[in-house]
Amino acid sequence: MDLIIAQGSEAGGMTGSVGAFALIPQVVDAVHPIPVLAAGGIADGRGLAATLVLGGQGINIGTRFLASAEASAHVRWKQAIVSAESEEMIKVQVWPDIFPLPGGSAYDVAPRAMRTSFITDLHQRQAEIKGAAGQIREELLTALHQGRLHELAPFTGQTAGMVHDILPAAEIVCRIVAEAALKQSVQFLK
Repeated sequence: MDLIIAQGSEAGGMTGSVGAFALIPQVVDAVHPIPVLAAGGIADGRGLAATLVLGGQGINIGTRFLASAEASAHVRWKQAIVSAESEEMIKVQVWPDIFPLPGGSAYDVAPRAMRTSFITDLHQRQAEIKGAAGQIREELLTALHQGRLHELAPFTGQTAGMVHDILPAAEIVCRIVAEAALKQSVQFLK
């Protein structure tokens, strides 16, 4: 392994149940000396500074970069991120039933997304999801290919509540690094 990504449950991708602040130091300790990048719940320099304090070597950010000028995400998805509160993101608990692992084995992780009528409907029909999984997969894949997945399942982490603008990726990186450097220098001055 060149590196390990420790992704907290706050993330928009496939997440487990442990938050980043509890997960990162445990992973750092478990895989030392392999470098650990933190993911989930990080959208600014404070998250990078915290990661470094927790023993991580860097960060892997998703949601903040979805709301970047260069991201291929639909403009309505980007605008929804900017307008969202963290509490609007929910775990899509039925996802493993729709996209099971090969061989039919189960896994206990699910993606996080903005609440939509599609996701609400899936959760209300949870008992019948396995029987309709093929049809639901087809609907999701069609939406993906048509560039409208954000209408059904806009995968987004809880850091959406921290994103207030759509910026170029380079500016996002510069701000994160500058803020982390400031937080680190203030930390050492105390």
